[in-house]
Amino acid sequence: MDATDYAIYRSLSPDGLIRFWGARRLVDPRVSAREISEKVGLSEAGVRVRLKGLEERGYLRGRETGINPSLFGVSLVVSEIPVREPHDAEQLLRELALVDGVTFARDILDEKDRAIRVYYVSDTPSATARRTALLRKLAPAPQLRGPSPYWIPPCDRELTRLDWRLLDAFRAHPGATLSELAETVGISLKTAANRFHRLLDSRACWSALSSSSEELPLSLFSIAVREGVDPLVVARAVAGAHPSWMPVAPDGFGLPPEDAAHLVVGLVPAEAPAALEQALRRTLAIDGVANVRRTFALGSATFPQWYDDRLAAQIARLRSAND
Repeated sequence: MDATDYAIYRSLSPDGLIRFWGARRLVDPRVSAREISEKVGLSEAGVRVRLKGLEERGYLRGRETGINPSLFGVSLVVSEIPVREPHDAEQLLRELALVDGVTFARDILDEKDRAIRVYYVSDTPSATARRTALLRKLAPAPQLRGPSPYWIPPCDRELTRLDWRLLDAFRAHPGATLSELAETVGISLKTAANRFHRLLDSRACWSALSSSSEELPLSLFSIAVREGVDPLVVARAVAGAHPSWMPVAPDGFGLPPEDAAHLVVGLVPAEAPAALEQALRRTLAIDGVANVRRTFALGSATFPQWYDDRLAAQIARLRSAND
């Protein structure tokens, strides 16, 4: 990995800002190699070669379609299960598939403290309590952290029948071209393009890297800003201190806007321990920085059943109403 690879990875978002909705790294399917080449200063052919290399190394191993939980009247919450031994993490990721409502889990190392961070849906406090109790039974350690709310910007429009059909096709075929999606749904390419862009822009759904992708060697820096200091000033200073800094968007870290305003969050290359320690020292030396918390992703797992069942039920209702 080099600076160009990291720049290309960052450019998979149209505005260059990393987002994690439901803890998944979003990528925009509309971003072309030509757009990336203009941002990173590499030829279009060179970008394609780099993207192919990242794919072959497993970092861009396919796409998955995320669905906004607000479409089903639910929100996300997150809990952490402490991990004592590596085999505990592997077993937990398998067992989480049995807990209804769990949608995603990430194995993390946070300042030498390892845990499985579990994301699950909830529509009522009682539902949260039930699922949290199930997670507590799975925990090999006595303490379960959370649950805490995980904020995702809600979808800002009501979907039509055609929108739901297109969403269903996109969910089933996340790597399909617009022409293929149009053919699957039985509509024109122009209609498919217009509807598809509206689904993405309204946050009804999004494209994310497949859970089978390897974790890119990055450390998440969560930087607490001192009271009275403008986070934007700190963010600019941090970006200047780290050439490969990948800023995380304010709406992309699971925090409501009022809380996200007190943090500066981004990703820093973590291949070389010495370089990472140097990056940490540079960050702590920036005026206005209170402290820095580092998190490393070790692996992840997706559990699509809850969303698949609700989407299938919605499509069935629409067909029944149409009949």
